[in-house]
Amino acid sequence: MIGPAPKPIASTRADDPELEERIDAFVFALGDRVDGLQDLEAEGALAPLEAAAVAFGDESSELGYEPLAVAAHELALACRERNPEAVHKSVVDITELSKRVRIGHRGAA
Repeated sequence: MIGPAPKPIASTRADDPELEERIDAFVFALGDRVDGLQDLEAEGALAPLEAAAVAFGDESSELGYEPLAVAAHELALACRERNPEAVHKSVVDITELSKRVRIGHRGAA
């Protein structure tokens, strides 16, 4: 059985013309950035993964993607705590949220 379609996530700053290009670039690079997080997790590289998660979370927040920012900061915390189960769950959460961000971006239409 197929479940409901994921709910799109749009930037809360999408109406800010000064951020339009940065938001576009962020969303278009989202797949590669998430792949990078997944690769670091697979390698067990927790220190680089933590640093990447913090940077990703900060940028997500700045660009109006708070759910993604929260998930990224949870990932950073899981890395700091050296909790592989929580790290994996956070990476999965970020992957799912990023799909919703891409769906919610105006360029997805």
